[in-house]
Amino acid sequence: MTNSTTPKRRVSDVVPAFNQLEGDKMDVRDLEGVEFVITAIQERSGQNGEYLAVQIEVGGKPAFFFTAHQAIYPKLVACMGELPLLAAIIKSTGATSGRAYFDIG
Repeated sequence: MTNSTTPKRRVSDVVPAFNQLEGDKMDVRDLEGVEFVITAIQERSGQNGEYLAVQIEVGGKPAFFFTAHQAIYPKLVACMGELPLLAAIIKSTGATSGRAYFDIG
């Protein structure tokens, strides 16, 4: 490759490093009714499709959770440029199905 252009940035300057999650892994069910601060969100691909890795602070301590919940996923993706945010997991019941599901607010 003969290119006289010298790169000014690295890939790591453009794509933030977020491979190392800090703190305890939490389950969405354990966060029901608990206020926490979302500090980082990353979209990831897995064997079963897309999911989110969410870095949070609970009571001032770092923690993280993974989610692909249909009610939570699109809301968190929409918030990615607005971090940090205060949040809590809410258990709701579907109006037509009567089934319980987790949401975020």
